[in-house]
Amino acid sequence: MKFIQLFCFLSLSALFNTKALQGDKPEAVVDKQGNPLKPGEGYYVFPLWADNGGITLGQTRNKTCPLDVIRNPEAIGSPVYFYEYEHDYIPTLTDLTVEIPILGSPCSERKVWKISKEGTRARFWFVSTGGFPGNLFSQFKIERLEGEHAYEIYSFLYCPSVPGTLCAPVGTFVDTDGTKVMALGAGIEEPYYVRFQKASTFTQNKNQDFSGV
Repeated sequence: MKFIQLFCFLSLSALFNTKALQGDKPEAVVDKQGNPLKPGEGYYVFPLWADNGGITLGQTRNKTCPLDVIRNPEAIGSPVYFYEYEHDYIPTLTDLTVEIPILGSPCSERKVWKISKEGTRARFWFVSTGGFPGNLFSQFKIERLEGEHAYEIYSFLYCPSVPGTLCAPVGTFVDTDGTKVMALGAGIEEPYYVRFQKASTFTQNKNQDFSGV
């Protein structure tokens, strides 16, 4: 009798453990066509509600290196690359390495995103470059906006999967010269909502204005 009870218990445990494992697969981030984002492929990051263009890199603050992540005020922006090593797609709410590998940059640092403390300003960080894959300061997440009609709308988080670390949405800070710099922390309450477009499938017309995308 005890053997039968033990067998039933182990069978039920295996069943529930299997369901738990099946439910652990994270949701894929998708582009505007509904296709999952792929690691190592470039995507334009379009604003959802803005009069500005997409994400790229620029010299801000004291106009020195490393480059910061900004919203391009004039054009489409630069392709952004995402890396995650456990799936063949880019998942939501999972630690990611993010990179904008611009050629001919005036700065030699790697173009991997990281958070960078801004002087003595309390609880405020710019999203900058010069990071390293796997480093705590370079672990970003993509979060989907909740809602029936928000399937392809996302925002960035700096929220490493390490207990006790900072967890905050990435929004926009307007620099002294008007540059819109991606930042997080004190005073950055509204996430920057975006959609993704695979760079290799996007046709750009000459002088096309993308400010309303």
